[in-house]
Amino acid sequence: MQRNIDREAYLSHAADFTNTDRHLIDEFNQWLPDKIIDCHAHCNLPKHVRSIDDRAYNHMLSTFPSFTLEESRDWHAKFHPGKKVRTLRFPAVFRGIDHKAANLYLLEQSPTQDRVALYGLPDDVDYTVDLLGHPRVSALKMYYLYLEPPATQIYQYFPKAVLEAAQARDIPILLHPPTRITKCLDQILQLISDFPRLRICLAHLSLTKYLVPGLEEAFSSIAQHPLVNFDTALVPSAEVVNMALRVVGTERIMYGSDEPLHLIRSVVYEHPNRGERIVTEYPYHWVDSAEHTEYKDRAKGAPHAHWLSLRAIKDAINLFPLDTREGIKQKLFHDNAQKFYGF
Repeated sequence: MQRNIDREAYLSHAADFTNTDRHLIDEFNQWLPDKIIDCHAHCNLPKHVRSIDDRAYNHMLSTFPSFTLEESRDWHAKFHPGKKVRTLRFPAVFRGIDHKAANLYLLEQSPTQDRVALYGLPDDVDYTVDLLGHPRVSALKMYYLYLEPPATQIYQYFPKAVLEAAQARDIPILLHPPTRITKCLDQILQLISDFPRLRICLAHLSLTKYLVPGLEEAFSSIAQHPLVNFDTALVPSAEVVNMALRVVGTERIMYGSDEPLHLIRSVVYEHPNRGERIVTEYPYHWVDSAEHTEYKDRAKGAPHAHWLSLRAIKDAINLFPLDTREGIKQKLFHDNAQKFYGF
């Protein structure tokens, strides 16, 4: 069933820049390198959205069910005027997207300087393995919420036959774990053991928005395996980013925006009963009305999530010695992704 999601109103809200937004654009335009690689972005056409079920509708993933190549280009110009931004893109991840058509859209129409991560289908292994041979496929993305009920084990949504094909073709996988790294480390280590030549990027710094017990130990375990990298998509914590850079290494952390979800104006907080949450001032369709009423003041005047993530990266890098910061920044925003994804 189609849902009434006022995507255009959400985009207008994002584009209504405040003075804070303009200052952030200026600040980061001066700080960021001239060439940027964003290795975590969603992109597909409105016609690819066939349905949105209850689970997706009540999740922030459905804020922008579609986001086109042209819109991506326009927002790059808004946020990073004068910068050259190259992007690794894949379709929206929830069920109800025509992922085969969306994959084809990206493979056929993405700018040649950009890269495409194939969205693999766990219920169509033959299709997924066959399309891994496409010359424009630079990575493989599969997602736990594609299944109903959602997968709780990596091998449920990354079938071993698909992983074998990716390893054989030296195509890295973009892995959104089924839960935070500290709760599924054993699964990740088993994956590494079973596929020792498979290159893996753990998205969102493996779902860590703030420091949690056992995180440094988990990063240390992953650091022993040099084919595993991380991206920073929508991580708002400088402490987490800095820990990843220190423990895993400055050559294995890559910038990702999570476009277009980075357009949401939100803040992260710890709910006394529900744990890690985000709260927004704007009443997006997926917000819990009671929670929103109680906590929305925390998000008053919040900038886009994009700037919270960039602030976390900048602050994390600034904890390193002064003479190393430019080199770390260059690696994180460009060189590491260029090497890992073949830009």
